[in-house]
Amino acid sequence: MHTFWQDLRYGARMLLKRPGFTLAAVITLALGIGANTAIFSVVNAVLLRPLPYPESDRLVMVSTKETDGVLGNTGYTTFVDWRERSNAFEHLAVIRRGGGTLTGLGEPEVIEGLRVSANYFRLLGVSPALGRDFQFEEDRPSTRFVVIISQSLWQRRFNSDPNILGKPLVLSDRAFTIVGVMPPNFKDLLAANFYEPADIWAPVGYDLIQSFACRTCQHLKTVGRLKPDVSLERAHNELKTIMEVMSREHPQTYATAAISVARLQDQFVGAIRPALYLLLVAVGLVLLIACANIANLLLARGSERARELAIRATLGAGRWRLVRQLLIESLLLSVIGAGIGLLLAVWGTETLIGISPAQILQLQPVNVDAWVLAFTLLMSLLTCLLFGLAPAWQAARQDVQLALKEGARGSSSKRQRRLRESFVVAQMIFALVLLVGAGLLIRSFVRVLDSTPGFESRNLLTMQVPATGAKYDEARQIIAFYTASLERIRALPGVEGAGIVSNLPFGGNKDTSAFHVEEKPLPNPAEAPSAERFGISTDYLRAMGIPLLRGRWFTEHDTADTPLVALINNTAAQRIWPNEDPIGKRIRLGGIDGPLRTIVGIVGDVHHYGLEIPPDLQAYVPQAQWTGSYMQLVVRTSGDPGALAAPVREAIRAVDADIPVYEINTMKQLISASVAQRRFTLLLIGIFAMVALLMAAVGIYGVMSYSVTQRTQEIGIRLALGAQPKDVFRMIVGQGMTLALLGIAFGLVGAFGLTRLMASMLFGVEPTDPLTFAGIAVLLTTVSLIACYVPGRRATKVDPLVSLRYE
Repeated sequence: MHTFWQDLRYGARMLLKRPGFTLAAVITLALGIGANTAIFSVVNAVLLRPLPYPESDRLVMVSTKETDGVLGNTGYTTFVDWRERSNAFEHLAVIRRGGGTLTGLGEPEVIEGLRVSANYFRLLGVSPALGRDFQFEEDRPSTRFVVIISQSLWQRRFNSDPNILGKPLVLSDRAFTIVGVMPPNFKDLLAANFYEPADIWAPVGYDLIQSFACRTCQHLKTVGRLKPDVSLERAHNELKTIMEVMSREHPQTYATAAISVARLQDQFVGAIRPALYLLLVAVGLVLLIACANIANLLLARGSERARELAIRATLGAGRWRLVRQLLIESLLLSVIGAGIGLLLAVWGTETLIGISPAQILQLQPVNVDAWVLAFTLLMSLLTCLLFGLAPAWQAARQDVQLALKEGARGSSSKRQRRLRESFVVAQMIFALVLLVGAGLLIRSFVRVLDSTPGFESRNLLTMQVPATGAKYDEARQIIAFYTASLERIRALPGVEGAGIVSNLPFGGNKDTSAFHVEEKPLPNPAEAPSAERFGISTDYLRAMGIPLLRGRWFTEHDTADTPLVALINNTAAQRIWPNEDPIGKRIRLGGIDGPLRTIVGIVGDVHHYGLEIPPDLQAYVPQAQWTGSYMQLVVRTSGDPGALAAPVREAIRAVDADIPVYEINTMKQLISASVAQRRFTLLLIGIFAMVALLMAAVGIYGVMSYSVTQRTQEIGIRLALGAQPKDVFRMIVGQGMTLALLGIAFGLVGAFGLTRLMASMLFGVEPTDPLTFAGIAVLLTTVSLIACYVPGRRATKVDPLVSLRYE
């Protein structure tokens, strides 16, 4: 231990003697370790840390699978069958969105929430901090009017009233009784990830005789807690057997017996897992490039210290002692770099939180915890070995006599030179792989943005306008409110058109129904394709700029008292009637016993869920013939749509001051939000790729610059014997470019294999896109040529007399 402390003190003195070298190495390490730690803190929070519920590994999502493999929702009667026939679950519950408009406490406010089975909180393993949980007898239609509220709602609207229990809460003109308040640290991740963050919870309150509790009314999500001794596979096999029996019992209800039982956390992170792993690989490559750079610095420094090490060896220091001394110096660099890197990671984590899309941060708070600290420590030890071991071993194996003879000017063996060149090649490989990945993401992102959404997105203002409460119990009352509001809005200066829709493109909502064709009945109606369904006002399509391809628009004459009509999109027309004209054909939306609707027009396809997601079957029905309360407003403006937000809201309040208006966005903002995850991944990968490119350029510059210094005598002799400066320039640049091109060649091979793993993240671009590969190769070649140019020019300036006199 005594000799260890001696080596530690000596190593510190040696680092202080070369502050330029030490500063460069520490900054390089701090950037590499800091970036890795910041990204790992996000990966740890989202992918590795368990959900904040007791024994969260037993929480699962249960879903049926459609014929196309897409996971579907659950009908209430199906859920009851699962609950009664299964033995694998400790708890099984359903949830659905269930907020409303809070009134009677000042300004009306839309409160997001869930309607849940009575055992929902028991399933999660949490309890109210104040009051009680739901009772099973309250999960019925007549007794469901009880509510548990969040801590934030209790504080915000009830001033943390300790006597809140038993008091009424008026939600959409219906009185609920408050029976509990959740703890301050409770976060309902199901609500946040599948709907919106919840502030209220009320029982579902269904029974089997209700029309919307049917097997085909699939609007519920099912969550379960496995029994302690039940595996995921066993639960899946049991439910699969149950579904096979149910399919035989109800052949016209279930198109397939396929079912999914998946860990709840996997359901949450499935979409973002590839992006986070890609970022982790990217920062890992940056760290490898940093280590290669520092290893080259240490090799160059080792050549300068050859005489010192030779003297220590002559005085009796063994090879292991010399290696240990150099490794301790590397460890000091790593620890200092890791310490500064950790500070950078704390700042970087806050920056990541600020620029991250919301869906990445729905699960857990992202912070630097014990696991992140352990990761940073591991990174510091690993980097010490990565950049310190090879230089230390090379220095300890040097020829002592040769080092003493040539130590005055420093020596560099052929073995050391090859090792430095190997590090340069490695840097080029890592940089090219990272740059190709960034290039593919950039091209993919551009392709996504170039996609046409199917409507004119400029100058569109959107907002949520729900007509709920006792005065809107009847369809005619709802229609009257929206009609009066639209008339006032269209009269505003700067408004070119306005309409309402049940589900706005890029708004996050989804409503699908079975698409039955009268003339093409299926043997099993359950196998009917699904269509996206939209209830719209007569001017909605024109306000959006969705083109009419054939037929007619809806008009004010399409009312509840006239024959039912529908519009379909071009995809539906081509897929269902490839060689026919659908105009005049009749369809049913929903159950096979639903009303027939006549197709009166065909409109353009609309990308509803994302620019990169192709449109499916889409059907539009007049709002007067299919009336919903939660409608979204679109307003086409002649100028800045944001400037009309306040006048539009006032026009709505003039019709009904109790109607809340919220989620006010321009369509451009909604589309931008839909590509937020792609933008986030691209931004970080792009930054890391640029850092990698800079480090690779610095690496090749450093090696060639050091080579010129080491070969000053040789260059002087060449010039003295008649070599031309251009020959010397060509020699130095050629040596550097040989290394660069070798690294680029190997990098292209590596990128060709690794980028295939990115296929799921690309849109409109192949993982082996030749244009991207060629462009990145040319870019890296150009940067390498610039990095070699300066040392090459310096070599041509060597004065033969001065260099020979020096030697």
